Amino acid sequence: MVHYFIKTQNHGYRPYFYEFYCNMRSLLRVFPNQFFASLAILGLIVGLVTSKVVLSVATIMIMCNAIINLRIADNFKRWIGDTTSVLLILLFLVYLSTGFYSDDTGYWIDRCRMKLPFLALPLGFTTVKTLTTKRFQQWLAVYFYVIFAAAIVVCINYFAHFDTLNENLSKGQPIPAPLRDHIRFSLEMAFAIVVGIYLWNNQFRFAHPKEKYLLLTGIIFLVIFIHIFAVRSGIVTLYIAIIVMIFHWLFTKKAYLKGISALVLLAAFGFSAVQFIPSLHSRMSYFRYEMDLIKKGELHPEHSDAQRLLSIEYGMQIAEKNPILGVGVGDIKSEMDKLYNQSAGSEFVKSKLPHNQFVYFLAASGIIGFLVFLLSLLYPWFSKKRYKNMLYTVFLLIMVFSFMAEHTLEIQIGTAFYLLFLLLIKKYIDDSQLPTVEAKLHA
Repeated sequence: MVHYFIKTQNHGYRPYFYEFYCNMRSLLRVFPNQFFASLAILGLIVGLVTSKVVLSVATIMIMCNAIINLRIADNFKRWIGDTTSVLLILLFLVYLSTGFYSDDTGYWIDRCRMKLPFLALPLGFTTVKTLTTKRFQQWLAVYFYVIFAAAIVVCINYFAHFDTLNENLSKGQPIPAPLRDHIRFSLEMAFAIVVGIYLWNNQFRFAHPKEKYLLLTGIIFLVIFIHIFAVRSGIVTLYIAIIVMIFHWLFTKKAYLKGISALVLLAAFGFSAVQFIPSLHSRMSYFRYEMDLIKKGELHPEHSDAQRLLSIEYGMQIAEKNPILGVGVGDIKSEMDKLYNQSAGSEFVKSKLPHNQFVYFLAASGIIGFLVFLLSLLYPWFSKKRYKNMLYTVFLLIMVFSFMAEHTLEIQIGTAFYLLFLLLIKKYIDDSQLPTVEAKLHA
């Protein structure tokens, strides 16, 4: 047994594992946790438009940053002590618990794996340094310019294949987007425009004062390009967000004439965009064509809107038959397949999950899971009067609209986008409410 011990001058014999423990503590004292936390947040932002692998690596990095830390006990206490984090944990447990009555274990495991960020990101954010106004605005600026750069690349590709892509748009096919997810990218652009307006109103500047014109250029470009991109969910979300911001400004500043004028200009711009932007005109024409077919009851696998509405209808049918617990996250896909095969026949080559996050929770986890989801969505907004923060309110509106049109949280990009800005904005609001001395200690 002697060879398991090491002789020291002051302590006699000590176990090797104790020596290892001391070395690890020395290493952790200099562990640059803020560097890794910032790198992880940067990875999450960049990963939204580059790679799902980057999103996964960034998520793992920020979680490990909280675990491989001398303050691991404090990090866990802050994680468990935060109500929003607890609600996200409960939401994960909803997915996990449905495995007890799901037959398709493989699909259930895959769904639970995709929801691990519900645990990892809130835990990881416990190591993020106190967000001052300047630091918060810097992160928003990073996001804005990443989306701005991605939009420029997509725009160049669009004009390089102008005729082909416009023809595809007339058939209901989208413009190629980062990560082949045009819906999420349109929502990212809509929020980036809101972020740009927020930074401009708060007089955000980089090192050089003239860089404000770059910010203004980016806002104007994204406003124009989101109409060229011609994804309805992103455009509608943007207009809703801007209308809410105008009304907030109208009533807080009591500038009624300016507010009404802004609304008129917004309506005029939207009407002109539909008429004069070829891609948007083609997309809206195809939308009207699909609506006519839906009214006639003529459905086809190429008709995306018809498919989306049908998926919601089938999801509601499943929810009505299983109101309390749902069919389970593992079995919702197979149950949807059955309904497509029974009702739609072989005409529909591929079934879809319910294109509505609220309906998805009702069908997969019943009223219990649905209520937990609603609570996790709304509680952070009401708590500590965070609804007074306009950026948070607009972000929540964007997400709610996204949940109504898509099963956003069942897609990795959607989950990462939601959690990243939920936690980032929430942390800034909470940190800004801390007294100066307490904020320094918290940092």
